[in-house]
Amino acid sequence: MVAVESGETSGAMPTWARLRSLVAPDAPRARARRDRVLAIVAMVGMVLLMARAVRKEAGVLVLNQEFGARSLAGEDPYFDPANGQRVHGPYPPSYAIVCAPLALLPTRAARLVWSSLQCGALVGLYVLLRRRTRASWPELAPHVPVLFALALLLVSRFLLRDMAAGGGNLLYGTLALLGLELALAGREGRAGLVIALGLIAKPNLAPLLLFYALRGRWRTVISATVLTSALFFAPAPFFGLERYLGLARDWFSSVVAYAQLEELHESALVPDGMPPALEAMNQSLREATYRLVRSPGDSRALDVHFVEVSAHSAAWIARGFSLVLLSLCALSALRARPGRQEWLAAMAFVPLCLLLSPVTWKAHHVALLPVLFGLTAEAVDSRQRWLGWTLAAYYVSCSLLSQELVGENGKNALQAVSVVTWAAVLLMGLCIARASTGPAAEANS
Repeated sequence: MVAVESGETSGAMPTWARLRSLVAPDAPRARARRDRVLAIVAMVGMVLLMARAVRKEAGVLVLNQEFGARSLAGEDPYFDPANGQRVHGPYPPSYAIVCAPLALLPTRAARLVWSSLQCGALVGLYVLLRRRTRASWPELAPHVPVLFALALLLVSRFLLRDMAAGGGNLLYGTLALLGLELALAGREGRAGLVIALGLIAKPNLAPLLLFYALRGRWRTVISATVLTSALFFAPAPFFGLERYLGLARDWFSSVVAYAQLEELHESALVPDGMPPALEAMNQSLREATYRLVRSPGDSRALDVHFVEVSAHSAAWIARGFSLVLLSLCALSALRARPGRQEWLAAMAFVPLCLLLSPVTWKAHHVALLPVLFGLTAEAVDSRQRWLGWTLAAYYVSCSLLSQELVGENGKNALQAVSVVTWAAVLLMGLCIARASTGPAAEANS
């Protein structure tokens, strides 16, 4: 982030100058060499990530294949007969649209196809963020490759988790960003379709619709809502409409019951198919708040609570905190001027979505890549070192301090105090702050 500092003051000038010449050179030939090196590293990295994903033996992709196979057979996709229990409770029955094609392939082939799509999503994100940089940070346009590399570094831990397990968070985050760019460019009907494609698989980014409503982009809201509703019923022919409606009712009632659950850390109370609070894995805002004000119960998580309140009080504390964050994002969306401010205000909703979701695993945070790209660009463009150091601290606490470095006990401690969750709150606040300081309108194309 300090790479474009001029270094014209203080005795550190040679160090800053050398760093700048490496990552943000002025000479076109030097930039071309840098970009070639980054392109080679990117291609090698994607090959390695795909190879790692293909060798994976378990993970969510296998569960997705089984969900798809049961859907194609017209069976209850949520009931796993091998274990005699329900699985994939947070996913809507329309998730079959994603899972059914995977079920038609051998697992190795499915992993190869899925990891190829994930790498394609990375390329798509790069293209979208390059266009956004030209519109919002035109002076940084020649340095998009290094900005993107820095953003990838910041989410590297989440990217590794998502790709290895065969998750879809990178893909759904890419669809959300594409929908945003289409909406800001005035192509609101297309934006609605792209947004709907993500929501039928994973509705956790649905709060972004509030951003469009607050910005008066009602065509996006309406088209996304109508198309999501239509696509939601696409798998019905495999089950029959009446049975599919029953699956949808069961899914919705389970999600609502889980969201209203007040005693989170007692597994027996968790609705069947929904994840219990196992070892502090869930990094949602609700779980993070509970861990500070309640004992861990039977979750096997470390006890980090500093004050004891009732489950009912904990629920209202979490709801109040969620409402405050939602209100701050809404106010930012209302006040942001078109252009860079509007885009950064939209980015504040991405960590908000992860925070408000009842279930948020660490891999879900790969969707923050555009957020961290924008904040990195802001740090470079504004030449405010504090912002750069803040992002460096985010990298250390959320990506670098993995189990391989701090051990299992250290990982469990970081997980129990919800470092990733509170870091997402910080990123949301940074986006809101930068959305109030950016320049006036610029082109959104």
